Amino acid sequence: MSSLDIGSRLARIERQITGLQRASRLSHASLEDTALEVYDVGGSLRAVIGQQGDGTSGVVAVNGPRPPVPSAPQTEPALNGVRITWDGAFTDADAAPLDLSRVQVHLMTSADAEPDVMWPAATIEAASGASVTIATNYYDPIWVRLVAVNTSGTPSLPSAAVQTAARRAASTDVGTGVIQQGHIAVGAIITPHLAVGSVTPDQIAVGQGTNLMPDPGFEGAATAAAIAAAGAPWSLAPGNRTGIGVRADCLADTPTYFTLPLARVPILAGVQLYMAVDILTSDDLNASGVKILARWENAVGTVLGYGVVEKTTPIPGMWQRITGQVAAPQGTTQAVLCLESSAATAGWVVFDNSEVHTIFGRVTGGARAEIGPQGVRLFDETGEEAVSLVTGAPQYLTLRNNGEPVATIDTDGSAGFNDVNVAGELTVGGEPVSDLFGAGPKGIIARAAPGTTVTTTGSEMGYLELPFTAEAGRLYRIVFRATADLDNATDGEIHLYLRDGGTAKPTLTSTLRETEILTPSHTGRFQRVDLEHVTSATTLGPGLHRLLLSFQNSGGTSGQTLELGLGTTGRTNVFYVEDIGPEIPLTGVYNTGGGTGAEPVQTYTKTYAASWSGSYASRSGYNAYYGNSCLQGYYSANNGVQASLIGFPAALATDLSGAKINKAEIYLYFDHWYYADGGKAVIRAHKHASRPAKFSCDTEAQTIAWKRNQGKWVDITAVFDSTTWRGIALDPNTTDKTFYGRARGYGQTYPPKLRVTYTK
Repeated sequence: MSSLDIGSRLARIERQITGLQRASRLSHASLEDTALEVYDVGGSLRAVIGQQGDGTSGVVAVNGPRPPVPSAPQTEPALNGVRITWDGAFTDADAAPLDLSRVQVHLMTSADAEPDVMWPAATIEAASGASVTIATNYYDPIWVRLVAVNTSGTPSLPSAAVQTAARRAASTDVGTGVIQQGHIAVGAIITPHLAVGSVTPDQIAVGQGTNLMPDPGFEGAATAAAIAAAGAPWSLAPGNRTGIGVRADCLADTPTYFTLPLARVPILAGVQLYMAVDILTSDDLNASGVKILARWENAVGTVLGYGVVEKTTPIPGMWQRITGQVAAPQGTTQAVLCLESSAATAGWVVFDNSEVHTIFGRVTGGARAEIGPQGVRLFDETGEEAVSLVTGAPQYLTLRNNGEPVATIDTDGSAGFNDVNVAGELTVGGEPVSDLFGAGPKGIIARAAPGTTVTTTGSEMGYLELPFTAEAGRLYRIVFRATADLDNATDGEIHLYLRDGGTAKPTLTSTLRETEILTPSHTGRFQRVDLEHVTSATTLGPGLHRLLLSFQNSGGTSGQTLELGLGTTGRTNVFYVEDIGPEIPLTGVYNTGGGTGAEPVQTYTKTYAASWSGSYASRSGYNAYYGNSCLQGYYSANNGVQASLIGFPAALATDLSGAKINKAEIYLYFDHWYYADGGKAVIRAHKHASRPAKFSCDTEAQTIAWKRNQGKWVDITAVFDSTTWRGIALDPNTTDKTFYGRARGYGQTYPPKLRVTYTK
């Protein structure tokens, strides 16, 4: 090769290398079901590009550097609040960082107080700056500080504090009819302030609607005034999900009753009140009870007693609702509605969303009705509760005719009726009654009684046709029995044939199903001849089968005849088809009797009760709030699209090892669906031996409709088709409310069960 050729090739290779160096390294790359992690020079993860841990995709910044400090806010007093403006600038940066998420606004009680990034008063979402107005119900000086937060959740140092204060309402701010009773502090207006006749019934309003609590959400002036009057232990705090709650700090050297009076309402003796409130307690709360109560008083303010609804052992860190019903004693003319933490020495409690409603109905005695927020109660003439259709308490129903009970549904859902007529499907233990009756043999399903004698001289001759319909999954026995007579000779044989024409008229050339060959008896003697054929719908094929019984004599002396179907006393001719039960697998094996043959395969049907269960918020982490209950679908953004896992004991794995699954069924009891007419469960399989911290399951799914408060067995062989599966998942993975439901779980009434039929 010449030097010119080598030089040309080297020059061409240099040009190619230069082109590769200038080309994009990922111009033809893609991310398939994964993510690209971006690290800085120090080795710290800064961004994740592609699929995220929760299943979504995008570009997410992580471990971002602390944002710069926002510029000092501009403040302006507003009616019952303050207006805060951020100009979008920073004290130590020229522009907003690209990973800026929001700027928090904090209201502080002093200039040097440090903001708590967990509790901002408001946020500004625009990186260019914006204004927010915050209601405070507080008119003393406050200081405003801003904190920038990036998409990684890292906060900046707080801005300089700027003092401001809310503006009280002036006469120009109040229009005619604007001030309602909820805006007036308790006790602010007394008798001397009212002229006789100035207040008429149409001008009196208590609470909101039927709620006697004037400020049930604790967000108005009435609550602010009550807190101001009660003093330091009481304050405002974030409420349940949204809004404001009332907080009691319960630190005391000795057991102390922290009581906050909220309203005084007129009440007559015997009146019943429904009371309810949401509560949230700290881990270290030490109190005998957390309460909403009515303090009963007479006209001069003497305390006659208390009507208390309480929780003595609240679950810390979780919002709970306490409800109950109380009755005013004799002499009561008014009630003081209060919140209370009783005999407390440590911790805190927050209240929100209070209710106090009058229960309508006759107060005492005999047949009556009571209607309240919980529902309806009906009492019979003896004063006994006959119907209870209420929420938050046991429900039951008794129907009477002329005073005599004729039907009852008790608190456990057990029912008693004089007669029951069911137009639809009736189930027992989740099994349709029709299936329970059909699980065993159904007996004779087609029959004939031959009454005619037919004679053949040696050729095959048809005798009797019998049609029947084969049902998939069933076994059948076909039997023919009749009286026969061979004339003229005793040699030869009697042949009986069973032929199958399917849906067509059978002939002597139709499919031969069975042959019976019999030796004749003495000449001129009657003898019983039989043919029996055992088969399955799988062999025959489901549907109509027109059977033909034919016969002939064969191999005998010339001139021999055969009569079939002779009618004689004490001998009955029959031809019938019998359903002998469900079709079962063939499990026999060849065995010479030497003791060394293969082990026979057996068929087993076993039922396994669930050994664990649980729900998973947003199809991710285990949600302990619901315990063992099994939720699926989307209700709100709080828990996202939920899913559940149900597992079964280790015996399932042992039994299925080396087995072949013939059928798998699951029993589930759904006690709730979003819609009253029911919903749809989406069932998948999983391989978890115990409840995992994170949700995962197989992708193959089966969708089945359920009613409310319905427990039933369903065939899931289509998805539970591997001996490696250990349980099932409820996972619709959609926000369609048709799929939002709750099934009973492990340890609850009507728990899940798995029934597997397998050969091994």
